[in-house]
Amino acid sequence: MIHAPRLRRGIGRLHGSTLNSVTEAARFLNDRAPEVAEVADRVTRYRPQLAYILARVDAATIIPGQLNRWSYDWTEVELTTTGAQNKADGFTSANEGAAFNLCELSNDGGSASDKLEGPGWNVYDAPTGFDIRPIAGGPVVQLWTSVDSNSDRRWFFSLANVLDGICA
Repeated sequence: MIHAPRLRRGIGRLHGSTLNSVTEAARFLNDRAPEVAEVADRVTRYRPQLAYILARVDAATIIPGQLNRWSYDWTEVELTTTGAQNKADGFTSANEGAAFNLCELSNDGGSASDKLEGPGWNVYDAPTGFDIRPIAGGPVVQLWTSVDSNSDRRWFFSLANVLDGICA
């Protein structure tokens, strides 16, 4: 515990009342050191995140150099009594960046030793002409954001791709 006498005179431009206030603040923090440390720890680990938004997946673009992975254009929507509509002044991929499908995160094209692609499709033994397809048809998804290792915001959703093709 800090014991300091009450000051009547200041030091230069610091008045006695100001120095007393600083002393009282130091005493307050010292008396509550464990609680202050806990709050400081929580603040330094806090990572702000938006819970999620609703968005329509508008289009897919293959990620260069990747197999069975796409980036997606999207538009924030709001629910109506008949479905969903574009949200006025909502987020879009044009102003926030593309979204990525977590189901595709580990896709690598499949091989004899690793036949499965997300969400569990056996692409290696699939019939000729069948492949994993990008998300299409404008589905509404829960889209959430996270911060990557470069402190850049990234948008994600999780929706199973289909394995589709034309029978030979």
